[in-house]
Amino acid sequence: MSKRMSKHGWIVTIAGLVTGIALFGISTGASAGPNPRGNNGTIKVDGVPFDDHPGNEPHVGCTFQIDFYGYDFGQLFADVTFKAQRPTGPAKVLLTDTVFIGEDDNSGGGSQAGLDASETYTLDFTGIQPHPKQGFHVYLTVNADGSKGADVKHKVFWVSGCVATTETPPTTTTTVPPGPGD
Repeated sequence: MSKRMSKHGWIVTIAGLVTGIALFGISTGASAGPNPRGNNGTIKVDGVPFDDHPGNEPHVGCTFQIDFYGYDFGQLFADVTFKAQRPTGPAKVLLTDTVFIGEDDNSGGGSQAGLDASETYTLDFTGIQPHPKQGFHVYLTVNADGSKGADVKHKVFWVSGCVATTETPPTTTTTVPPGPGD
């Protein structure tokens, strides 16, 4: 004798499965909202002329921008560190900065609508020799508040057109007192 499930039995079974899947999604942290909090921002290097488009330009001039897209809303800041990168020098820190990135929610992500901040930089390459064809190789690290999990983003890019200067030792001036008859 075979058992056949009634129409009512199928409906109850399907409803149970749908409820179970929904509860599983909630228990695993799945989000139905469009703006989940977390490590959802991105950074882009922008050369002159500056724009708000989220393109990344790995070869820029001496003055350039770092654009921050898709970060969360709130009192959130990003710690920015630029270091020299081989082949143009040892990992010497060139500049550090703190940038406010919590202007709005993360909607728009990496699109022009998701732009949270743009900062303009000119780095000091004193004592570092540029690569003869590429310029200065730079390693950027950004640590962003509000991130869940890894809070770090990296970019490596080239900066050219800057004047390389060398470090000069301080000079001393000796004043000779006037002698007799001067």
